[in-house]
Amino acid sequence: MNNPAREVLQGKLASLQTYYRELAELQQITFEDYLGNRLYKRTVERLLQLIVEAATDINNLVLKGAGKEAPLDYYSSFIELAAANVFPMKFALKIAPSTGLRNIIVHEYQAIDDRVVYASIRVTLKYYLEYMKYLEEYLSTR
Repeated sequence: MNNPAREVLQGKLASLQTYYRELAELQQITFEDYLGNRLYKRTVERLLQLIVEAATDINNLVLKGAGKEAPLDYYSSFIELAAANVFPMKFALKIAPSTGLRNIIVHEYQAIDDRVVYASIRVTLKYYLEYMKYLEEYLSTR
């Protein structure tokens, strides 16, 4: 990967890490507090969106750097990274569904289920921490 592309990728990774830390600050709020505070709700929703978007941007940059075509959608970007041996397919199949919640939040395809969004805080923190570890390991060898 050339230097300008690596710099863009590093910037996206830094943004992802920032969003991750901000979401981690909110993991201690109770469901009742979450429901009763629209600022918590909107902040969590936005951070989930930003985390997924930063990761899929990173995915696309890594794939482009590996000479691969851009995936058709956000979900596929995780599957394609697994196919490129950035992380195991088993992991890709766990993290890729996070793109569906992002789409619901952004496009309001359906009513946003507060329980699903609240529960996704811990799931997102778990999987995206693992994602960042896999990515850093992969990039250290390039």
